[in-house]
Amino acid sequence: MKLQDYQEKAAEFAIYPNTHAITYPALGLAGEAGEVANKVKKFIRDGADRESFEVKKTEIAAEIGDVLWYCAALANDL
Repeated sequence: MKLQDYQEKAAEFAIYPNTHAITYPALGLAGEAGEVANKVKKFIRDGADRESFEVKKTEIAAEIGDVLWYCAALANDL
C-alpha cells in the first residue's frame, strides 16, 4: 500500500470536529508517540524472555500503527 492510499483510508475513519482539525490529530500523535516510548522503556527496564519479547513487540507495533494513523490524519488536515 502506498502512503497516499493509507492516508485516504485513514481519512474515512477520522471522526472529530473540523474546528479542531489540526489540533486533535497533533495531540493524538503526541499521545501515541508517548505510548510507544513508554512501552519501549518498560521493555528495557523489565527485560523479557523470548515469549514475552514477541508479545511486547506486537504491542509496540500496534502503537506504531496508531502513530502512523495520526500522522496521516494530520497530513490530511494540513
